[in-house]
Amino acid sequence: MTLYEKLAEVESKIGAIEVKLGLPQRRNLIVRQRVLNTTTNTYNEVDTLILPQPFITSVPPRYANLQINIEGSSNALYLSINDLIVEIPRTYPKSLFAPEVNTNVRFILDPPVTDNQVVYTNPSTNFISGAKFYRNITLIDDDPVIWKLILVKEKDS
Repeated sequence: MTLYEKLAEVESKIGAIEVKLGLPQRRNLIVRQRVLNTTTNTYNEVDTLILPQPFITSVPPRYANLQINIEGSSNALYLSINDLIVEIPRTYPKSLFAPEVNTNVRFILDPPVTDNQVVYTNPSTNFISGAKFYRNITLIDDDPVIWKLILVKEKDS
């Protein structure tokens, strides 16, 4: 185990303490992966509740209107103060946030959680009523202890 892995575990334990103290920036977050099964042409959804709750804040005003270029796309996005910065300890693998080709990742903010279990409105379809869906526009991995993600709210359809 490397020093950075140990530091990531310490960061995770500090996060758990902050959750117990009631820090308002510590909020529930689900990572929902939709994996395409190419043989049956159906999607399988896998939800991962991030524990301890990640540190979630709004994008600082100084970064508002900052242009983000997306690899492989001619389009660019502009950050707004409504976007979120999420800090998650590196105890979770990078593949959870930046998966392979046949996988779509969405993030659900503030789902109903009881005893570290997600409470679904319809458990057979993993439906959560009133869920706020976000998508990741960038994964910042310059910190060896935490993953930083910038999430943008998905438009209502």
